[in-house]
Amino acid sequence: MSEFKLEKAFAGDVLILRPEGYFNEPAGQAVRAFIRASAAEKTKKVVLNLEKVAVINSQGITQMLELVEDVLYELKGKIVLVGVSQLYLEVFQVIGLTGMTSIFADEKTAIAQL
Repeated sequence: MSEFKLEKAFAGDVLILRPEGYFNEPAGQAVRAFIRASAAEKTKKVVLNLEKVAVINSQGITQMLELVEDVLYELKGKIVLVGVSQLYLEVFQVIGLTGMTSIFADEKTAIAQL
């Protein structure tokens, strides 16, 4: 599997995260920790761009759900998703993630909605 990387950027007060590679439990925990640290300092608005995520395993799906819950319920923020493949869109629908967040085709549109 490809090594996990996390690119981080800000667009005004919006945190943009671009994970790349294999999204598993350690990857999800790293993303969640970064969001918590950033929310305390700068923002509670997050764009999670999944375009370069090759695979999300079952533990990664759990982490994805928990990170959305972290942003919405603990941080009282907003999170949107970008670049979700058809396969993961269907998985996110089944687990209820699409009811908790919005999914956009590109970062520009996502940022405008936040």
